[in-house]
Amino acid sequence: MHLLFVISSVFLFPQCKSIYSDAWIDKAESENYVARHECSFFQAGDKFIMFGGRESAKQLDIYDYKSNTWSTGGEAPKEFNHFQATFYKGFIWVIGSFKTNNFPREIPEENIWLYHPPTKKWIMGPSIPEDRRRGGAGLVVYEDKFYLIGGNTIGHDGGYVDWFDSYDPKTNTWTRLSSASQARDHFHAAIIGKTLYAAGGRHSGGEGGVFSPLVSTVDTYNFETKEWTTLENDLPTPRAAPGIMVFNRELLVMGGEGEQKGPAYKIVESYNPSTKSWSQKADMNHARHGSQAILSGNGIYIAAGSPNRGGGNQRNMEVYNEDSPKGEPIVSSEIIAPPKVLVQAGSKQKVVLENKGGNSASFISSVELLNDSSASFKVVSELNMTLLDLSEKVSIEIEHTGNNKSEKAELKITYNGAKAKYITLISD
Repeated sequence: MHLLFVISSVFLFPQCKSIYSDAWIDKAESENYVARHECSFFQAGDKFIMFGGRESAKQLDIYDYKSNTWSTGGEAPKEFNHFQATFYKGFIWVIGSFKTNNFPREIPEENIWLYHPPTKKWIMGPSIPEDRRRGGAGLVVYEDKFYLIGGNTIGHDGGYVDWFDSYDPKTNTWTRLSSASQARDHFHAAIIGKTLYAAGGRHSGGEGGVFSPLVSTVDTYNFETKEWTTLENDLPTPRAAPGIMVFNRELLVMGGEGEQKGPAYKIVESYNPSTKSWSQKADMNHARHGSQAILSGNGIYIAAGSPNRGGGNQRNMEVYNEDSPKGEPIVSSEIIAPPKVLVQAGSKQKVVLENKGGNSASFISSVELLNDSSASFKVVSELNMTLLDLSEKVSIEIEHTGNNKSEKAELKITYNGAKAKYITLISD
């Protein structure tokens, strides 16, 4: 454990009328978790979660910052690595990841995956279109849609792409969008206001080899105009796999790895959209690449990653500005539905579902009919792989296709990985 404090100057940022310390603080935390790199590290509710990467990729390490203790969650179904996990509506989402650790040809995962912290259950989401699967991509959420940028289709052996896609969890639809100016992998993305930023990364496995060339151009996407542009000023220190986070309305690029063999970077550079300029912030205490950053309270938290270009691992959590994490516990919601529904013989009837009782959404994996007589009933609505928001109502339309009364069937709704709601259908 480390107790080094960096003393640095203090800056006043008038746009938010708050004082911030340009310094990194080593966390005196219990390091009872896997040292790893090419992993994800993010906040879910009132916990920090780390998983994936090269080392013990399936193990979920969960940090309780209130008690300064670590525990483990539900084991991941794949060896996810090189990805930007995102917390949204009570779930952890994995989109744009490799599923194997066989360097240099890691295989992209075929599906979207969700993890539900309250139940510690993994949920297989919809299939990603076969010709848009990749790992090492950037992932952000804007106005309730996921946006996936860049990535690599064949690991570290070429296959870097400039693709841009959106996924709508409400309608379970995948949409291809106009490509960015640069192909890139080994990077993360972030949003300031209505603008997406794709900074850092490289062309892994191209003519320059595994570690080069690096991408210095920063691509930006305006969600209002739906147009890509590039920043006038490139990233001052091009690097792959840096941590990316928005802090005080600026884009911070932390650490990363270069083209030459040796230590990873400690350097932190910040882009201010108002002045359209880059500045240098205090170096991190620990050189690292291949991890993810968390914004919680008034601080940026980062841990793990490799201290060297290429392989290596560490723990070494540190926080920028202030160690004051904030978050609310995730409370699982329940899908409420009538236990019995009468359907007039030969007609249709709607069954209303409502998500209530917690503070999170519910993810419906499947809606299916059970029992031998179910052939007389038909599910007209398609609700498989649907996210149901808190207090949201949705209707399932059921059709009875026969003429006989008193026929019965069971409607089963599977959600949140381990829960099921059963509704008895009776023809009337």
